Amino acid sequence: MKPSQIVALLAGLALALGVWAATRQARPPAGPDAGVEPSDDVVAQAMRGVPAAVDSTAIKTRWHDEVRGIDLEALDAAQLELLVRFANARMCTCGCGYTLAGCKASDMSCEESGARLTALRDSILAGQVRGAKGLRVRPDG
Repeated sequence: MKPSQIVALLAGLALALGVWAATRQARPPAGPDAGVEPSDDVVAQAMRGVPAAVDSTAIKTRWHDEVRGIDLEALDAAQLELLVRFANARMCTCGCGYTLAGCKASDMSCEESGARLTALRDSILAGQVRGAKGLRVRPDG
C-alpha cells in the first residue's frame, strides 16, 4: 500500500470516528422515560385541574380596581373613579383583546394601552372628560 493510500485511509477513519462522536453528543441523554409518549391516563390526569370551559373573554374583560403603569397622583377620588370606569370599558387597540386596564395589568410594556391611559388621564385632568354615563360600572361582589 502506498503512503498516500494509508494517509487517505487514516483520514477517512478519523472522519468517520468524528461523525460518530458528534452524533453521540447530539442525542439527548436516555432516561427512564426517553422515547415514551405520554399515555391518555397521564394527559387526562393533567387536564383534571383545568376548568372544562375557560372563557377567555371573561378573563380579558374582568374588572380591575387599579390601573397600573401611569401616574394617578394628580387625580381626585371622582376623577380616579372615572378613569377606572373608562379603563375597564374601553378595549386596548394592540390586538390583545383585553380592556385597557386588563392589558396594562398583564403587559406593562404595552405602548398602546399606556398611551391611551395617559391620554385619558390628561383629558380627565383637563376637564374634557367629566362623566361616564353609559359606561360599565364596577360589578357587585
